[in-house]
Amino acid sequence: MAPLVSLFRTLCSGTALAWLASAGQVAAATEFHGKLAAQVEPGTRVQTAVISAPADLVALLPVAVGNEDRAWTGSRPASIKGNEYRWVIVASATGDKVLWFDRDRSGRFEAAERFPFDVATKAVAFDLPWENGIYRAFPLRFEYSTAKVARGAAAEVTPAEPVAPTTVTAVVYNFNLVYQGAVEVEGRSLALAFYPLPAVTEIDPARIRTSVDANFNGRVENELGEMDSGRGKAPVFRVGSRILAVKSVDLKTGDIVVEQRPDSDYTRFDAQPGQVMPDFAFVDFSGTARKLADYRGKFVLLDFWGTWCGPCIEEMKHLDPLYATYAPRGLEVIGMNMEKTAGNLSAADYAAVTDKARSFIAKAGHRWIQATQESIERVALDVLHVNSYPTCILVDPEGRVLSRYARGDTLQRLLAEHLPAGKQPVEK
Repeated sequence: MAPLVSLFRTLCSGTALAWLASAGQVAAATEFHGKLAAQVEPGTRVQTAVISAPADLVALLPVAVGNEDRAWTGSRPASIKGNEYRWVIVASATGDKVLWFDRDRSGRFEAAERFPFDVATKAVAFDLPWENGIYRAFPLRFEYSTAKVARGAAAEVTPAEPVAPTTVTAVVYNFNLVYQGAVEVEGRSLALAFYPLPAVTEIDPARIRTSVDANFNGRVENELGEMDSGRGKAPVFRVGSRILAVKSVDLKTGDIVVEQRPDSDYTRFDAQPGQVMPDFAFVDFSGTARKLADYRGKFVLLDFWGTWCGPCIEEMKHLDPLYATYAPRGLEVIGMNMEKTAGNLSAADYAAVTDKARSFIAKAGHRWIQATQESIERVALDVLHVNSYPTCILVDPEGRVLSRYARGDTLQRLLAEHLPAGKQPVEK
């Protein structure tokens, strides 16, 4: 027992207590605390075509619809955080449009559930009752359109003929939201945002997307890696000299805790200009095994895309003439198909998504190489942490990254700069 008594006396000595206090301060310094914002913000939106509202739904309105008016609704109720809401837009012959929205889900439209659209913005905003921790309201924004929507296109197409005052073709509304907040890191406010899945009401960093304003400039720059998805564990971010991850978010109190992690926890390849892109193997749509290193001596654009992604489709249309111009000068494009971004599919699923993507490419007529999802999925999710589509990474002939955001005008400028007219491809 004597050694135990001696150890106890040592631990209780002033020197030992001071050491323990110092150790506690070091441990505390690895955590940073903050709060969620008082209100949530509208998040992901969905566009829905409208149909003529059925008579039984119109009968729930507290006022009659005029003979020259039209009543519109969606083909199904609006689904928001696991709840369904019925709605009707009444478009009058004078051009006025009013949204009736059963916000209390009573099964009838009440006088207080009438929301006139703003003429200029074609939009209306209001809150839904929502009990979730510190939050009591879900902000909803509804917009209507009178334009014809081209299937698969990123933009609406306005018809040449005049639009009737009672015409409504589609609505757009946010079925999700964004939680924002901040923590103090050495006297600086580090802004954070969390993007839950549609039916998720909690904030679990291991399951949702998180963004961190790592350079403190007031905006999220996905091309700099400031947004990442939790795939079973909280995303890890580089903030200055620190490696940080969100440890917890308590919706009941609004408390956020961010913890410092060891450098070894940061495994993402940032794909920032000047970094050498890691080599990887892939299989193209014809079944041929290839690797990125096969294209040393060329400029290579890695285009992460899916048929479900409207901006991806538009970007590939933009890329068609660029590829025709610059491929003879030393440009190669590798389409990195991510048809189902959750990953870890079955063998049958991988075969099905490849067939779908292959058929799409054949119909669209894009002529560059396409990699199967199965062969590049781990590169996309585990190495590059791609979470925004399209992601377009341009690599130079020596394998160095030129840009992680090589899209649109940026890509056109880079190609014109590095592959001018008369440029001959460099042989390996």
